Amino acid sequence: MILNTITRGKAVLHNILALLFLSACAPEPTPPPVDAVGTIAAQMAYTMLTQTAAAYSPTPPLPTATPAYTSTPTIEPTPEVTKRPEVVGFAPCYQGPGATYPLVSNISETKKVELIGIGSVPGWYVIKNPYFNSPCWISAENLKIFSDHDLSGFPTITP
Repeated sequence: MILNTITRGKAVLHNILALLFLSACAPEPTPPPVDAVGTIAAQMAYTMLTQTAAAYSPTPPLPTATPAYTSTPTIEPTPEVTKRPEVVGFAPCYQGPGATYPLVSNISETKKVELIGIGSVPGWYVIKNPYFNSPCWISAENLKIFSDHDLSGFPTITP
């Protein structure tokens, strides 16, 4: 009887050692692959959902009162307003200077935009995105800046 118990104990010990040995030799589990396209799409969706567009107001403006007296006003010539820069072609606008940065949006051809600054990287400008009202970077080849537009007062912006 004692011999039988010892034999069973050895068998259990052998099974435990075999399991330990096999588990130590098992390959490590491989990590799941990174979904780069899905990650970028999720980041862009988050950015689009957290930004707000200008709200539409259905209330018309109040009429202004006209003065009781009439006089001939002096009309002074108004200085010519500088034309706003215009997008050339269907242009991508990024979060930084180039396609290595996330794409904010594509801007339609001939869309007038507001210039915010000059990029620290040559050939890039920072504009106010006309769709999301946030800054984005556009290539100089996709932006028509008129000759009467003075660029000296704009800041240089780094990514």
